[in-house]
Amino acid sequence: MPALTLVVVRCQDLEQSRRFYQAIGIILTPEQHGTGPLHYSAQMGTTVLELYPASAAPSNVRLGVGVTDVAAAVEAVRTVGGRVDREPTAQMRTAVVRDPDNNPVELSPA
Repeated sequence: MPALTLVVVRCQDLEQSRRFYQAIGIILTPEQHGTGPLHYSAQMGTTVLELYPASAAPSNVRLGVGVTDVAAAVEAVRTVGGRVDREPTAQMRTAVVRDPDNNPVELSPA
């Protein structure tokens, strides 16, 4: 079975997106390959998440991120000015938030 190894998100405001993804617990490190653009990268299990500056309109992706505490992650998103589309409930333990480029990010228990 194929495995997802890389997700690249193009960001209109790279620093705002970095703060958003760090607020939900993703540790991002700055990278630059040769003369390419400065970007951020995180190893998430066997998958690498990379945040790149958008050269045009950002791509629309949907990400799923397992977090230790969904409710705490939702509050952290609010703290950095993120949008919450769906709160976790007793029946549906996941939440959906939006990153600064309006990409949906589903938060689920890790």
